[in-house]
Amino acid sequence: MKKVLIIISILLLAGVGYFTYEKWVKHANITAWSFIPSDAAMVLEAEVVKDLNTLKHYPIWSIINQSSAFDGFNQGLTFLDSINGEGGFSAIFETAPVLTSIHKVGSDNLDFLFVVELQNISQNTFVNATIGRLQKKGFRFKSRNYNDFKISEISSEGKTLTFIFYKNFFLASFTPYLVEDAVRAVSDSEIISFKEKFNQLINPGSEGLASIYVNYDKTGDLLGSFISKGQEIPIVAGNYELLIDSSFLQLSGFSHATNNEWLATHKEQPATFDMAEIIPEKTSYMLHITSLYMKGWKDHQIDHIRKNGTIKKLQDSLKASYDFNADQVFDLVDNEIGIVTLESPRLTDLRKMMILEVNDMEESLDFFSQLTQRIALSRGDTVYTESYSDNEIRFLPIKDFPSTILGAMGTGFNQCFYISYRNYLIFSNDLLELKTLISSVEDEDTWGKSIQMNNFLSRTNNAANVSLFVNIPRAWTTILDNLIPQWEDHFKSNSSTYRSIDLAAFQYSYIDGKYFTNYTISQPQKKTKSIPKTNPENGVRFIGKLTTKPFLVRTHAHKEFDIIVQDSTNTIYYLDRNQNALWSEDIEKPIVSNIFPIDYYKNGKIQYLLATAEKVFILDRTGAPIPGYPKVLPKEAQIQHLNLIDYDRSRNYRLAITDVDGNVFLTDKDLKILDGWNPRKLNRPAYQPLDHSRLGRRDVMISTHENGVIHLMNRRGDPLGGFPFDTKQSLSRNYFLRQSNALGNSSITVITTGGELIELTLEGGVIKRDQLLKTSVDTRFKLIPDTSDDSFIIIRNEGNTYEVLDDTGNMLFKKDYLSEGPILIQYYQFGAGKDLVIFTDKQNNVLYIYDKSGNLITGNPLNSAHEVSLIYSSAKKEFQVFTTWGSNLELYTFNY
Repeated sequence: MKKVLIIISILLLAGVGYFTYEKWVKHANITAWSFIPSDAAMVLEAEVVKDLNTLKHYPIWSIINQSSAFDGFNQGLTFLDSINGEGGFSAIFETAPVLTSIHKVGSDNLDFLFVVELQNISQNTFVNATIGRLQKKGFRFKSRNYNDFKISEISSEGKTLTFIFYKNFFLASFTPYLVEDAVRAVSDSEIISFKEKFNQLINPGSEGLASIYVNYDKTGDLLGSFISKGQEIPIVAGNYELLIDSSFLQLSGFSHATNNEWLATHKEQPATFDMAEIIPEKTSYMLHITSLYMKGWKDHQIDHIRKNGTIKKLQDSLKASYDFNADQVFDLVDNEIGIVTLESPRLTDLRKMMILEVNDMEESLDFFSQLTQRIALSRGDTVYTESYSDNEIRFLPIKDFPSTILGAMGTGFNQCFYISYRNYLIFSNDLLELKTLISSVEDEDTWGKSIQMNNFLSRTNNAANVSLFVNIPRAWTTILDNLIPQWEDHFKSNSSTYRSIDLAAFQYSYIDGKYFTNYTISQPQKKTKSIPKTNPENGVRFIGKLTTKPFLVRTHAHKEFDIIVQDSTNTIYYLDRNQNALWSEDIEKPIVSNIFPIDYYKNGKIQYLLATAEKVFILDRTGAPIPGYPKVLPKEAQIQHLNLIDYDRSRNYRLAITDVDGNVFLTDKDLKILDGWNPRKLNRPAYQPLDHSRLGRRDVMISTHENGVIHLMNRRGDPLGGFPFDTKQSLSRNYFLRQSNALGNSSITVITTGGELIELTLEGGVIKRDQLLKTSVDTRFKLIPDTSDDSFIIIRNEGNTYEVLDDTGNMLFKKDYLSEGPILIQYYQFGAGKDLVIFTDKQNNVLYIYDKSGNLITGNPLNSAHEVSLIYSSAKKEFQVFTTWGSNLELYTFNY
């Protein structure tokens, strides 16, 4: 009996102990964090009402407020305010600490759970009085018990807010089961909360506006609600402090990498970001990798990428076939590796570069030279090299070579050309882009010379193991392509808002087993759209009537443009960048060509090449002809076109001159006619000056004619195979050349005046012949390339109606003009969404500048009687357009 009583006593004590623990001890340690379920994707810790009011003063608010993902958050606060009178909830809870967790609640939806710790009588009074106010205002109210917690619901106009009031905590959500999950997190000992699951997260600090905790596993699921392709994020969790000012938003804190994922291979001290000097301005996004001890990263990286069966197979094949050990490439690398993706008008036209900073350039070039020779010997090929602007371009015949050292991130290199520059080896999948890079570096059109980019980089971490830099406007097409249709439509509808973020950086630096993290977003204060105006300081009036467009020319004296115009007396005027006239020169006849800056003496000093119908001129910057000029062609040919050709940017110039009868002369810079061009008779007047393009090892000379014949020739004037090509129809004046690394992969596109869009390979094969829609027999078509020759638009014209079509024939916009005179049309594509279509009504001296949606971005028409010259400053986000009309040269400055 005594033993029985002892056992009963023990059981009673155990029961009392359990009851005491459950009701008092366990719940005595409850904090707001106890209610946050472990499956939350993110948790925001902030004084929500106060901090939201602060955010409204910054540009980023336009993004937050625009996003439909924020609707549930905003609606929750609005709903609570409406219960207690307008602004009531906000006033009472302004400084209350709130946890807001974000959850995926459907295939493409997310919602929020609010947890508020009540700290004063006003907040308690508010919650306790809620039911009474609801009843008086006609809100529907009901309550139920769930795990001994009283859950209440407020309903009005199809919206239901579920909430509980427990001890000194108030929880609410528009998704009922999120409140139930919170109850289970605090009442079920077998269910762990967010804080318990991610106990490695340490409060990042209190200097910022808020703290953000991220469960990257669930965040990846959340991203699935927005993007069309699955995302694997190599991070377990992170905690960050939110910092914000007038132009920047930054999250700074620590991330914890997933074991065996790529980020975890970086366990060395990072190096600084020094290769900005060779990153082109047209970069959409760039992955940058650094290590002060690259060989230390090498072993981890090799182990990681060889887990990919495809990469391992490629490495083993190269080792067996060419004795190429990809691992040895790491031994050449100093501290930096970059993968650059360039902006392209077409998603299918992927343009990429890999940049390696190397320890010893001579050793590195020898390494790849020997590899190339072994491959060439094995395949019976020759080694490809090409000189361009004092650089040697080489071809590495290994498809996706960068993937042999970088894995999947190094794919996209169907071909691989490379050059050396200072201590960098630069590989590209596009030969033309390597040439463009050389020009960009020489013209200082790089990140290192960009005021905008340097300002942004000064706010980022200059020494990170891994950095992803994104230019949002330039990557816009790629971003849209990765969104699900619903969100793609939303982003398109609100593109101006989302594209106001111009730059973003995501950076990770290894420190003691975790990764110091910086997420930096640049959103400059949006300029008010300015309507262009002109005043005496922005214009010059001449004695005679101006007869040409304003020619903008480079000079060796400075990096900005000077101006050349001609008037009805055939006098040309040279003005500096401030529109001060420096000299004038009577050249007796009207200019019939463009004006070309050239370095005739190869000494860095610039002269200017131009032609009249009778003479070719080369003038120095003082207006004086250089010795021996002006010159005339033999046989007194009447010049119709002049073009300057520099095959390899070596300044060994060739002058291509076409006369009014269609004869083509190709001369050296002293007008000595070259073999095969004395003249090359093409029988019909040419539409354009003879043009040149170098495609791989082939030089192609191009000429198109009104009678529908397209001529492609080599440097000696001999026709290429498949040419001349006779379309047997009247052609529009312009053509578009899509350049690649070989003739068969390049194409020329023309359009007939009747609307047949024809694309040919440069080997003479027909790619397509598509007839565009004609609304009547009088409909006429034109092809207008952009000034950078990267894309084109199509004009469909009937009477006074002009329709602008994209390069596939889809209509962009339509305009009507009350003019019987000619309409001049130009297309400028600056990238980053800054595309302009310009109409000049010569009869009425009126200029219209549209975006690609047909919006008149200048507010009002401007003055012009000729084609315009236009430049864009990405640093100032400002356009300058130079126009001529009557006796006036005018400069308009605007932004949009």
